[in-house]
Amino acid sequence: AYEQQIADGEAQIASGRAQLQEAKDQLPGQEQELADARKELEDGEADYLKGKEEAEAEIADGQQQIADAEAELADLEQPEWYLNTRDDVVEDYGEMEDNAAQIGAIGKVFPLMFFLVAALVSLTTMTRMVEEQRGHIGTMKALGYRKADIAMKYLWYAGSATLSGGIVGILVGQKLFPYVIQVSYGIMYDCLQQPDIPYRPSFAIQAMLISFACIMAATGLSCMNELRENPAELMRPASPKVGKRVLLEYIPFIWKRLNFTTKSTFRNIFRYKKRLFMTIFGISATMALLVTGFGLRDSIIDLADIQYDNIQLYDAMITFSGTEEEKEDLGQWLENEKDVAASTMVHMEMVDVSTEEGDGEVYLCVPENTEDFQTMTVFRNRVSQETYTLDGEGVLLTEWMADTLGVSAGDIITVETEDGSSSQEVPVMGVVENYIMNYVYMSPEYYEEIYGEPAEYEVMYAEFTPEGQEQEKELGSQILQQPGVYNVSYTSDTKREINDMLQALVLVIIVLIVTAALLAFVVLYNLNNVNITERRRELATLKVLGFYDTEVAAYVYHENIILTLIGIVVGVGLGTLLHQFIIHTIRVDMVMFGQHVSLISFLISAVLTAVFSAFVNFVMYFKLKEIDMVESLKSVE
Repeated sequence: AYEQQIADGEAQIASGRAQLQEAKDQLPGQEQELADARKELEDGEADYLKGKEEAEAEIADGQQQIADAEAELADLEQPEWYLNTRDDVVEDYGEMEDNAAQIGAIGKVFPLMFFLVAALVSLTTMTRMVEEQRGHIGTMKALGYRKADIAMKYLWYAGSATLSGGIVGILVGQKLFPYVIQVSYGIMYDCLQQPDIPYRPSFAIQAMLISFACIMAATGLSCMNELRENPAELMRPASPKVGKRVLLEYIPFIWKRLNFTTKSTFRNIFRYKKRLFMTIFGISATMALLVTGFGLRDSIIDLADIQYDNIQLYDAMITFSGTEEEKEDLGQWLENEKDVAASTMVHMEMVDVSTEEGDGEVYLCVPENTEDFQTMTVFRNRVSQETYTLDGEGVLLTEWMADTLGVSAGDIITVETEDGSSSQEVPVMGVVENYIMNYVYMSPEYYEEIYGEPAEYEVMYAEFTPEGQEQEKELGSQILQQPGVYNVSYTSDTKREINDMLQALVLVIIVLIVTAALLAFVVLYNLNNVNITERRRELATLKVLGFYDTEVAAYVYHENIILTLIGIVVGVGLGTLLHQFIIHTIRVDMVMFGQHVSLISFLISAVLTAVFSAFVNFVMYFKLKEIDMVESLKSVE
């Protein structure tokens, strides 16, 4: 056993010697690795020390920058925040809102006229229908029908016709007219290119109720007038209107010189007073609608041309932000430029103006050279045509703002800067014509007097020669290259944009004119039809007495022509008043529409009204020709 242990021990000794020898063999390699590691450690320590120095230098620089920034931050003033709503975005939202307000204002006026004319048509139609059926009404009363039952027959007829026509009108009207309007304004606003036009139940119900109430009231009144009589009287034809002496008969000098037909015409006109007033009202309403439509076109279509061809004559507005030296260089360059006719620096700022009656925002405009400025801006009163010069102690105020403030020449207004730092009371020397934007003009001497310091001029007005106007883009590019100039805006571009906007409104007005014309035809046709129906026996008697068809027609036409002329004259006055009312209703903050209606518009409206009347007379000729002498003169008994 011990020998065995000795053998095992010797084996272990041999194994240990082998391991020792193997370790001795690996030692040189390990010593080399140790040397490499020591070398790498020394290199790392060197890099560390170098990086530490660089980092400490960067940290020192960063700390210095932080200190400088903190010092700069301490020197900063408290910032001001500006909160703008969509109403302040005049170029987009505000402009679209103004256009919608114009259409809304028109929509408040014209429907009233159409409702009045529709009530007139309904009244005449139902009155004729009830009077034509006097015999039926008398027979029903004699058979024991109650008045309410008899009236319900006609009320039911009128109500069902109203509801049926109203439904058709709602289904068509609430899609067609909004579509025309939105497509028109889609020229300017991309969001309206594919309009979504839902039905508006509230508006539909309102229109339906108003129409229903008007027609039912007209029908009820007609029935009440007939139902008051006894059955025996109702079953006989209505007594003809009693003839009376007319005013012209009391003027022998005129009356004796009139022929028989003319005398009969005047007597018949005043004999049927209800038809007289209804016809005059219908024709005058037609004339008024046409005058208003064409008048609105006159007030709108040439607005930009009047503003920039007759009032503000400059061709470009140059915005400047350079030094005084650069400003002088720009003025010298423009003076030497052959395509520039005149130029002057202007101070412009937005200010608030107010009186006890109102307030508003205007551009305060102070020219550096008043003589040059007045060659590019016309100061003229629209009504009196009086011209003004920009001198003296006071201001010139544009007309729209003068109306808003309720002031005229000689009154005092308060001018306050937007930040509220300065408020001055100044006299108004005159009210000048202006249509686009609102201005208050002041001489540079008066500005320095009330503010205590000269104005700072940052805008320049430039007027080009005819050659310069033809190449204004190239000339504007040269101006932009001058030091200190950062923007050039052209009057021609502004005029084009305004014309595009107003063209959309003109299309809406044309739709109103066409609609008024169609309604006018219905009114005139209905009134003439009632006239012939009520006078069938009278006209048949004329035929029995030997009047030809053309003579019978002329007998009726004379009355229509006189009533048309009277209606046209009355319509001129009504149209002028309605036009002025709408112009003052649809005006917006930055635009004053024209106040006049041209003579050609009055002539066109009168001619169209006369054409409608003549066409109705032509249609009525065939109805007059169909009057049967025997049937019309047969006794009811």
